[in-house]
Amino acid sequence: MAANVPRLSAEARKEAIVAAVQDVFAEKGFDGTTTRELAKAAGVSEALLYKHFPSKESLYAAMLHGCAKGPTFAEASRILELEASTSTLVVMVHFMISHYVLGRPGDTHRAALNSLLVRSLLGDGEFVRLMHKKLAAAWLKKFDACLHAAAKAGEMHEVPIRRDLCVWMVQHVAFSLMLHLQPKIPAVNYKVSREELVSQATWFGLLGIGIKEEAVRRYYSPKALLLLAS
Repeated sequence: MAANVPRLSAEARKEAIVAAVQDVFAEKGFDGTTTRELAKAAGVSEALLYKHFPSKESLYAAMLHGCAKGPTFAEASRILELEASTSTLVVMVHFMISHYVLGRPGDTHRAALNSLLVRSLLGDGEFVRLMHKKLAAAWLKKFDACLHAAAKAGEMHEVPIRRDLCVWMVQHVAFSLMLHLQPKIPAVNYKVSREELVSQATWFGLLGIGIKEEAVRRYYSPKALLLLAS
């Protein structure tokens, strides 16, 4: 007689569905994915899929909620608790670069999430907008506070760049690196290790937003930050 297999709770079933459909969305995009394909990937009927998620949009929202539980965002939350300062700004820029170039141990859905982001930007951009709306506000506020602290401490040059754009410029450099590293054979041979690439891009970002070289040398220790993240 077959052993009884315990049924998943409603919450556990929803989490299992979200985990199962990420790769499908990543491969085919939002508009290119049918509910039948999503149900098949999750190993459930379309009726059960609709019971938990009445629309593909609700699945997108659940995936965003899942992102906020991962190790990457746990680390981001710890960074947000730091005092606004030049040293915290250095940590933030390094984190943004290393997140896209290296990922984080235990972040099993990183590749699928990156593909989702790319697919979204090539389409209507809705997933990326939702992600920014849900997760970016606190980060933007802290980054701006750190810029003001760096300027007040005399550790920042006056540069002809709007401060509210600085964080996005750093993020776009990081995202572009991820895009070129995403294929199995990277699109660009940077001729350095990924760790060194993180260091170089962090220096580029910090100097670009106006942080003085002596301040970067004072506060930036790539090896120490990589160890803390491992």
